[in-house]
Amino acid sequence: MNRLAHLLVLLVAVMLAGCSVAIIHPPSAATFMEKSEDSFVKDFSVSAIWGDLALVGEHVADNIKKLEHSKEWYDKYHYYTGEEWPVDFQFSLQKNIGHFKYGFGLDYVTPYVQAGFVSDYFGVMGWSNLWLWQLEKVEHKYFQWGGGVSIIEQLPMGDNFRFGLTQHLSRNGREAMVVEESSSMLNVGLSAPIFYDEIGCGAYISFIPYYVTRVSLEFRYGRDLTYKRKDYRGNPQKHEKISDVDRYSLSLSFFGW
Repeated sequence: MNRLAHLLVLLVAVMLAGCSVAIIHPPSAATFMEKSEDSFVKDFSVSAIWGDLALVGEHVADNIKKLEHSKEWYDKYHYYTGEEWPVDFQFSLQKNIGHFKYGFGLDYVTPYVQAGFVSDYFGVMGWSNLWLWQLEKVEHKYFQWGGGVSIIEQLPMGDNFRFGLTQHLSRNGREAMVVEESSSMLNVGLSAPIFYDEIGCGAYISFIPYYVTRVSLEFRYGRDLTYKRKDYRGNPQKHEKISDVDRYSLSLSFFGW
């Protein structure tokens, strides 16, 4: 209980600090399918993300609406920037009550909760961040929520090896910043996360090496439903090339310890 209390204090401190507390990605499906009714299942995951990431020098355009800012916004802020991080870290605690499962965790420093149904062969996982009030935002200014739902099909092969398939619909958040006009080079700006809607699928394998801690390797593909990419490179007429935004991730998780 003392460890849980310390974790809750840390979550509150992070939320009050307001430092990148809204970025969120789908949690590990393999971990969610791990059953535990006696104690919390602890999980640590590290993910590599690649594909059409938003990087400095490239432009990902809003495909839904044209952004227009007031004169007051331009008077206050010098520019709006964001570079999508290619690495993600997550930590979670999860517990079963029969076939119902609940838990909470951190995506970087974003607190989130998750709940759903889990069995040996099928699961439904939902998750949500806890940051619903106003940050220094540009896009989707009045809608801070990030989360989603995932459907999981699992095939156990003996007591050790498991294979799973996933499908998800989510609203992910990635880091971005607004920098005030008076900011110095040492001022990195104010957190202003960007949310985007994603549909995707994936697969995972999990096993227990040496019968100690379960390890999973999970691949996930996502198609961005909110944004398109504008690419001017290689076009001397500066005519924009519009293309879809696809992301891929590979996650390594350790859980059951």
